[in-house]
Amino acid sequence: MQFKNLTAGILMNKETLLGMLAGTVLTFIGMYLFTLFFSDTGIIDSIGLLYAQGKLGGLISLGALLNLPVFFYLLQQYRYKMAYGMVSVLLLFVGLVALLKVL
Repeated sequence: MQFKNLTAGILMNKETLLGMLAGTVLTFIGMYLFTLFFSDTGIIDSIGLLYAQGKLGGLISLGALLNLPVFFYLLQQYRYKMAYGMVSVLLLFVGLVALLKVL
């Protein structure tokens, strides 16, 4: 019973959810910027082409690099719960990249 309350308290914290949102948004912004600078086609066409080539996981990984400076800034400001949310979402992206490698 105590474990259930602890888990719900960590996951439903506003700062943790904000960190998850920030990690997701920053990853998509990084993907968009990388595609904008290095692709001649639009973002939707580029994502489809990268998926067909089996390189979409690389684009997600490069997009996630944008989270590093924000993560270290959050640690410096002692915003551990928000940093925890960013790491949680990045672990989900790692799972997605691994799933894309298998498929």
